[in-house]
Amino acid sequence: MLRLGAMSALGIGIGIPAVSGSVAATICPKTPGYWANNPDYSSPTDNWAVLGPNGDANYTLRGVTMTHDEWREFLVAPTKGDKANIMGKHYLAIVLNLRNRPGDDPGCTSDGATIQYGDYAGYTIEEVKDMAGAWLGNSAWSSGDKQTSWYVSVGGDMVDGEPLKDALDAFNNNPGSLGLDCPCNDR
Repeated sequence: MLRLGAMSALGIGIGIPAVSGSVAATICPKTPGYWANNPDYSSPTDNWAVLGPNGDANYTLRGVTMTHDEWREFLVAPTKGDKANIMGKHYLAIVLNLRNRPGDDPGCTSDGATIQYGDYAGYTIEEVKDMAGAWLGNSAWSSGDKQTSWYVSVGGDMVDGEPLKDALDAFNNNPGSLGLDCPCNDR
């Protein structure tokens, strides 16, 4: 009998893989760290080209404009406790993830698929992304000042950005943890 470690060393996986090549199988969402370390522009999916053609292209994210190369540097730079930078990293990753998903993605990002678990149950991931974007746009993000609190005034209401950041992080790591059915074939 093989132990789990031995089976892993032999390349024997445990779990239920997505059916490779099927319509349901697609690219999994990725973390900010993945996007920082994978500057691909040639692949038809899972790449930065959804934001522009190359590393010198400018992209504006909620009032801050940088080249793709500068955005990748931002993703690996320490946040030093800056809540806006923390949110910005997760927000950029979800923008890349959503733009790399297929347009018809029932159960995950289309057809009104809603989050089932957590603070944003009943919302779509696009709605949560938009709320996080509003938080980011009203934070110290675009001024370059350090955002020391998760609370930001958005439309006259104080909004706690930490649960928004946590929902983005959950989607980027494992959409299933939010109850979303996002089949993928590259994990």
